Amino acid sequence: MARLTLQLQDRVLKEYVIGSMATIGRQGDNTIVIDSPAVSSHHASLVNDGGLLAVEDLQSTNGTFVNGVRVSRKILKHGDVLQVGKHSLMLDQMSESEAQRVEDAVEPTPNQGETVFIDKRTLVARLMQSETEARKYDALLARLTDVETAARRATTEAQTGVLRVIAGRADQTVYRLDAQTSMIGKRPSCLVRLRGWFKPQLALAISRNRQGYVATWLGGAIIIDNKPINGRHELKNGDLIDACGLLLEFNLEK
Repeated sequence: MARLTLQLQDRVLKEYVIGSMATIGRQGDNTIVIDSPAVSSHHASLVNDGGLLAVEDLQSTNGTFVNGVRVSRKILKHGDVLQVGKHSLMLDQMSESEAQRVEDAVEPTPNQGETVFIDKRTLVARLMQSETEARKYDALLARLTDVETAARRATTEAQTGVLRVIAGRADQTVYRLDAQTSMIGKRPSCLVRLRGWFKPQLALAISRNRQGYVATWLGGAIIIDNKPINGRHELKNGDLIDACGLLLEFNLEK
């Protein structure tokens, strides 16, 4: 079992149990919602990769860090600390018996809302690590103050991607990929909505960077140019994307 403890400086905010897939971001349709201007709307994804948890940056503005190092994709291990904006997420990978002991240590508190209260020894240990990581990451953020401006300028100058529906049920025939990250899935907030009972809530994230567009698998059957994908794929003009039965063509327009 994998747990992530969300922290901000010296405060423990919430704990999450991670299943096969989760997303992190500012927008409300994410599994882990972090309401902060330093966090992108869909910032990063977590995917169970052969029993190991992998984090993947979704071309976020300020980047995703693991133990202070910026990453695009990384397999996580017990004790790793993710930094997303000014928040940190500490990974606990526990056996079922260990997980039960943690559950027993949680103090039931009425109306606790979003805050999870944990035992004192665990809290002190985590706060000490959190304070160190927060200072380290604040220094990194100071060096990235111009990243968002530069990214917006580069995005404006780059070609804009579009998705054209070739076959399948869709609300539109053409979708423009204007946002930093555009989502394909069943959720109402997705740019491209998948129809059907068994479609995944989130299937594919298409992120925009200075070089072009990158597709990141989030769930379901995704095939690009007749090849199934379960990771990242750099899109090129004319790529055919089969997103759980919806066939789309990717093109770049000036």
